[in-house]
Amino acid sequence: MAHNSIHVPVLSSQYSTYSSLSGAVSQPSQGFQSPFRRWLPQTAYVPASKWRAATATSNLHLAPVSFDLIGYAKQGVLMRDLSTRSVPAIGQLLAGATDAVMASTGLKQITLRIMWPGYTHVDWARVIELNAPTGPITRAHLALLIAQNFSRFVELARSQSPTAGEYIIAPGGIQYEHLVLVGLHNVFEDVWQADVAIDRR
Repeated sequence: MAHNSIHVPVLSSQYSTYSSLSGAVSQPSQGFQSPFRRWLPQTAYVPASKWRAATATSNLHLAPVSFDLIGYAKQGVLMRDLSTRSVPAIGQLLAGATDAVMASTGLKQITLRIMWPGYTHVDWARVIELNAPTGPITRAHLALLIAQNFSRFVELARSQSPTAGEYIIAPGGIQYEHLVLVGLHNVFEDVWQADVAIDRR
């Protein structure tokens, strides 16, 4: 293919760090309190079918769910602190841990999609049931399930070749212990994506 002199190639350093997910919520104007923590830029999932995308009711997006340590706001929680604890133990560190955060949605289950930059070819869509034997799923239980999904995704991504290197998941790159769960957002019908930050301290 001949080079098109009208369209200058875009370098990876010129990509915006804007996240359509984090833009869906009110990001803290001051950003994260930690200088080591930054947003993971993600694109919202769009179905492959143009018909589904065109007929989707975009104004029915449900309110996001936030995840924070007790006493903090919009700073997120390290996923490693979630995946290594039981639900009751998570309740001792997570703000609003016992809230039935999805009860008002009327949904019985959601599909969690991971759209990691450079790994969007890795198709990760997993169903999360919203009703536990004890009743509607709580914020703590939901946080645990999301963290477990990301742990498995990271394991899978390590064996894949990324299409971009800035957010590569590998030894010396981003690892699971760097991931911070900030929120969960409804992006399309019953599809939700996690708002994630990276903390490489």
